[in-house]
Amino acid sequence: MFDLLQVAAKLIIIAGVMLFALFASLRVWRADLDLRQLLSPRRAVKRSVGESLSWLPTREKDALYQHDKVAARIAGAQVDEEQRQILFDEIYESDALDLGSEFEFQKWKLRFQSADTMTMLNAAAPHKGRTITKATCKITGDRRPM
Repeated sequence: MFDLLQVAAKLIIIAGVMLFALFASLRVWRADLDLRQLLSPRRAVKRSVGESLSWLPTREKDALYQHDKVAARIAGAQVDEEQRQILFDEIYESDALDLGSEFEFQKWKLRFQSADTMTMLNAAAPHKGRTITKATCKITGDRRPM
């Protein structure tokens, strides 16, 4: 009786494994595989590099930085490297920005020169905080890479 029970248990386990293998095989058989993408070197590099470098700090393109922190946001930057200046249509959320000190934008170090208007709080857009329009900043140098 014990031998019969042992044989039955083994047959049930084998049947379960076979059913699982059959189900998995059917899923693979029915799947629409794009072998070009599956074997693509570009995909392999993107997956490995993207996951490996995700911890690296990156800078936002529409932000001004001071002391390695976002100090303000910008809209409409026009860079004139010949004149060594940058014109911003608008600098907003700039309460943390010290206009008397140097700050950074993308690859440049800047100093504030002038602006058309400076509004401490705009009733139409209170979420923008201090807003500076038509700001001119002098390029004082290149930002050192970290």
